[in-house]
Amino acid sequence: MVETMRPQLADKNNCTGCGACANGCVKDAIHMLPDREGFLYPTVTDACIGCGHCRHICPVLKQREKRTEPAVFAAWSLDEAMRQNSTAGGAFTVLAEYILEQGGVVFGAVLDEAFHVQHIAVKERAELCRLQGAKPVQSDTGRAYEQVRYYLEQNRPVLFSGTPCQVDGLYRYLGEHPDKLLTVDVMCHGVSSPGVWEHMVRSMAYIKQKKPLAVQFVHKNTDNGERRFHVSFEGGGRYDAPFAKSEFGRGFYRGLTLRPACHSCPYASADRVGDVTLGMYQGLPRDFYPDEQKRGISLMLINTVKGAHVFDTLPLVRHRRSLQEAVAGNDALHTPTAYSAERTAFFEAFVHQPFQQVRTRFFAARPFRFVKKGSENVIKLLKRRR
Repeated sequence: MVETMRPQLADKNNCTGCGACANGCVKDAIHMLPDREGFLYPTVTDACIGCGHCRHICPVLKQREKRTEPAVFAAWSLDEAMRQNSTAGGAFTVLAEYILEQGGVVFGAVLDEAFHVQHIAVKERAELCRLQGAKPVQSDTGRAYEQVRYYLEQNRPVLFSGTPCQVDGLYRYLGEHPDKLLTVDVMCHGVSSPGVWEHMVRSMAYIKQKKPLAVQFVHKNTDNGERRFHVSFEGGGRYDAPFAKSEFGRGFYRGLTLRPACHSCPYASADRVGDVTLGMYQGLPRDFYPDEQKRGISLMLINTVKGAHVFDTLPLVRHRRSLQEAVAGNDALHTPTAYSAERTAFFEAFVHQPFQQVRTRFFAARPFRFVKKGSENVIKLLKRRR
């Protein structure tokens, strides 16, 4: 019996975990399984027939074509409730409502009942609230790409939102850019380990001795524009802190918990993969609608003719801005998050030590600053002076 040659997929340092290979395998021979750090990677099983389709659709193994320079806008919704529940200006929800009004389906990341981050399909306006708000933990796309194809074959409009690598993975899986598909790639500074996040949820429950009921990674304080990490617990308890000063936020900004591929991300540029790019607009002049900046303003890059056509129909306040301003104020448009010198030690501890010890050692408050070195952002951790 001739043994089937196993495909050589993207190496572990570059694999984004988008799931295109698993969705595209006609024999269901590729399963996305967590590694010791808690990230999903493709595992090829004995059902593989060696057809090579997985390699053909892997976005890491393909070179993207460059696009023309995008149009840049600062935008926000006129619906204050919608805007308050959004990370920035509510532009995503406005866009999602437009697709639903056309009889379409919206795909995005949610926190399920167990606080796992995963991609789901939303068909009703009442469910859109689940997609609102940033979730800086890597989402499990599951069979979402297959579902997108199913709805497109039904001739229904589809909006797919995700990280740039997930959007690119969807296009590679489909093998085309269908007319009925609109994509939104979010400005991403990297995705945290689902495994670390799972332990964090358990740890919060242990400390409070209460079950977490809801998590908002970037709850918006409209008095000063601050984004806060907010958790509500059974019985009325809560945890609330500025995101950057929360334990989860410290691990995220120090680059301790990010996927290896995020530190060399090829999508960290103004050359985007989606029809529209969305993020929180940073770097606006202080005198540019200061009250609106506190409420949140969306940065929108309109990257394609299709994206422009839809954008022109949306009920948004919009102001044209320069690409130079957007790039200067938003690292995700020019530089991947720097690799932390502590990352290896962090995950060694995560694998071998009780998580409570890991939290105390790595997530405790320590002052840090960003220092420019050439074109890279380097995090320097400063030791406390005793």
